Amino acid sequence: MKPTRDTLFIIAAPFEDAALDGTWFCTACATMEGALLANPHWASRIDVRRSAFPRPRQDIIAMIGEANQSMPVLVLASRSTPPADAKEYEGVFFLDEPKSITRYLAAAYGGAGPHP
Repeated sequence: MKPTRDTLFIIAAPFEDAALDGTWFCTACATMEGALLANPHWASRIDVRRSAFPRPRQDIIAMIGEANQSMPVLVLASRSTPPADAKEYEGVFFLDEPKSITRYLAAAYGGAGPHP
């Protein structure tokens, strides 16, 4: 399934991990939350989906396959031009590193990008 808008998946915080005691947050997803706070206009231009921690993550699997369900991940819209570092699954492009994601979003939608 190819999305019509760029779609960012991040783990909803806080969450519990059945394998560990305690309550957690994903540091890479927290970076994305901070980037969204610094660039609030992105949320009106892309779809932001905060998903539960446990796998399988069916919404992501439907777009980019079971092997690519880690978060954060930005699945690019079918009309988007993928950057050179984008990964591909069956014709759908995605980014799965916070710096790559925020570089792309800043270039595509304006606003602050990650400091080199």
